[in-house]
Amino acid sequence: CGQEIASDGAFALGMLAEYEESLRRYGPWFYRRLHWEAGALGQVLYLEAEAAGLRATGIGCFFDDSMHHVLGLPGYRSAGEPSLRYQTLYHLTVGGPVEDKRLRTLPAYERR
Repeated sequence: CGQEIASDGAFALGMLAEYEESLRRYGPWFYRRLHWEAGALGQVLYLEAEAAGLRATGIGCFFDDSMHHVLGLPGYRSAGEPSLRYQTLYHLTVGGPVEDKRLRTLPAYERR
């Protein structure tokens, strides 16, 4: 997936949700809510990492099935259908800063 930026992180985490039961209980609209909550937690992690002198980065590409296998979560139902009991929503790594020279920060306001 080309996520080398995260390979030297101090730690990585994945956010999982009780997916199938949540959608059954609250309906399809809850799909968006689950991702909103994961994003809100991710933003807190970004801020806390910066406050600690570290950096966080969201992982844009991850393999759901591999993550479920590593955690020992059920992968498939008996009929060969994927299990939706738990789903991976968001992954982040936290560690020392890696400066990307392609990026730059501009001042928030122009001086006049």
